This record gives sequence, structure tokens and C-alpha cells, in this order.
Amino acid sequence: RPIDELESNPAPCKMHSVSAEQPTAPDYQPQALKRAKVANYVVQSCYNVDTRDFEDHTFSGIMFDLCCKDTLPIEFIEIQQVWVRGNLGPMTVWVTPDSHGKKYHSSSDWKLVHKDTHKESMMDLVSLKIDPPIRLKCGESVGMYVHSGLEGDLGLVYNNRRSRVTHEDPHIRILPGMAHISHSPFSRHGYWGGGAWRYNREFVGRLTYGVKWMLWNPRSKVHCKFPEKFREMIFTILMCHRRDGCPLKKLPGAVIYFIFNLLPWDWAGDDAKSHVTKYEDEDTLMRHTGRGRFSRFGSIGIFQFNHDDYYDDDDDDDDDDDDD
Repeated sequence: RPIDELESNPAPCKMHSVSAEQPTAPDYQPQALKRAKVANYVVQSCYNVDTRDFEDHTFSGIMFDLCCKDTLPIEFIEIQQVWVRGNLGPMTVWVTPDSHGKKYHSSSDWKLVHKDTHKESMMDLVSLKIDPPIRLKCGESVGMYVHSGLEGDLGLVYNNRRSRVTHEDPHIRILPGMAHISHSPFSRHGYWGGGAWRYNREFVGRLTYGVKWMLWNPRSKVHCKFPEKFREMIFTILMCHRRDGCPLKKLPGAVIYFIFNLLPWDWAGDDAKSHVTKYEDEDTLMRHTGRGRFSRFGSIGIFQFNHDDYYDDDDDDDDDDDDD
């Protein structure tokens, strides 16, 4: 039967009688019927994710999108910190619902979530605490803008775009965006005059976030969000529960559901890595030699990648810190 019918019309079973010491009010429910819908903690797991770092450029800011994936039963993620490196100085972090697209000149569409002055740190990542934290429900996205108000071209390190996705893990996806070469947030005027935005750039740094998980309940909209092995486990046990002679049949249906409700999403052996899409570097994106002047590893590196189709015509060297 459909999973919703199992909740409204469970298999017949004998419930234990209520003792005289238990409440007899009409609204009394056994504990087994009081299933939570989400975990009762703010965040269960805290993650740090580092993006790739090729030290391609430095300038004033980077704007990009971040998505909460819908492949796992996530109630929401909570972005708590952004980590960056560069000469830093007066730092601000801004967020906007859905995406940064067509909003890069409109400060009224953005909310300021961090403002502070930070010391220079070219080699080590520095934490920018997000206040209040950014919450994204399953399937939602947000545009982020990290900006240094320091004059000059060394405020923030970022990369050239190398693929369709900057970073992906089982919970989030970080997309490429655009760099800002003005020390004034949202300014249209670049450091050398002309346009202030450079397309096909990637965020370099780290995100710290927590995850609040959804709990299983016999509702089709909830059940379908759990991985395949978990769903198969549910149906297998329910079939056993209805089979004559099976010890599980002695348990009330409400107790079976209560046990399912307590299980984490990966209890049946589902692997989180199977929910990550592998993106190959796009050879048509760039062919560029960088000298890794601000390498975090203290050495000068040479790297090459192709780009012809995605670079805007006027920005080949405008934000390249190591061409001076």
C-alpha cells in the first residue's frame, strides 16, 4: 500500500492497556505515537569545506551562488562562517535570496551579515563570522558577496573558473560567480575605470556550516527524500511485520514507526559520496599560466588551463595581480 495509507490505516495489532497511573484524558497519546518531524537539535553535524585554491588573482571581492542540495533528507543547512585570505582590511559579507544574478549593482537587494576589519593574511584563511547565520532549506539557494574595502588590488584571493561547479559535497553546491575590482561595494566603476565586474571567477576559501536532518515519518513527501536503501529497508520490515509467524508481528505498528523515526538517514548503509556529482574541468574554459605568487604552500607553482569561450573580452589581465 502507499506509505501514506500505512499511517492512516496501520496493520491491526493489540496495544497495551493503559494503567490506572497513566492519564485517561481524551487527548492522551502513547509516546510511540509522538514522532518528531525533525531532529531536536539546532544542528547535528558541523562541516568545513575548502574550495580549490590556485592563487589565480587578488582584488576586492567575489560574488557567487550557494545551493542546499535536495538529494538527502535535509531540513536545512546553516552557514556559520566564511573563511578567506588576502590583505583583507575592512571586510563585509552580503547575502541575497536565490541568486546574485542581475543584483550586483543593487545594494538594496542584499543583507549585510558581516562587517569587521581584519589583519592581513595572505597565507592562512581568516574566519568571517556570519551573524545571523544563513539558513537554507532543502533545494533553496542564496547569493553571497564577500568584499574587501582595502584600496588596491590585493584585498581578496580568488580563482579563474575551471568547471561548472566550484565545489560540491553531499549537502551543498558552490557555483562560479564574478569578481569585483573596486574597493567600494557594488560600485560600477573599476580600479582602472571602465567596468568593475569580471565574469567566470571562483570563490577561494572555506565555508563552515551545520546540517539539521529530517526524521522519517510515514508520509510520501517525507519517505521519498530518504535514500533508496533506507526506503527498501522500511518496506522490507513492514512486510515482515504483516507476515504470520514473524516475531515482528507482535509489535504494535506505532512502535515500528517510532523506531524508524529514530534512525539516521544512512542507517541502511547509504553512502553520502554517492550523492556527489563529479564535474570534469572544462578544457574550453581557459588556457592561462599563473605564477602562484601568493601560494599558501610557500612555493611558486605553474598551472595551466584552457579558456576561450567564457572570458569576457576586456578582462584578460585586468585583475591579474602577478602581471605587474
